[in-house]
Amino acid sequence: MREIVVAAASDGRETRYLLEVVQEADHWVSTLGRFSETGELESGRVAPRFYGTTVEQARRRMISVLENQYEEVRVEG
Repeated sequence: MREIVVAAASDGRETRYLLEVVQEADHWVSTLGRFSETGELESGRVAPRFYGTTVEQARRRMISVLENQYEEVRVEG
């Protein structure tokens, strides 16, 4: 599963992320990558990997990290 997540700071600036959730053996893993201002995916991880027993649990754990850092977090599309 892949989706674009947009996080808005209190000053209105937005940052776009690529949230990916993949199955590894008997669990799910979410990772987060950041897009540059030119729309290119930057190299390197933005956050640690989060694990879950379901795809939704791994997804929500990563989104929760963004919600703790930004005023607003929304999924694009």
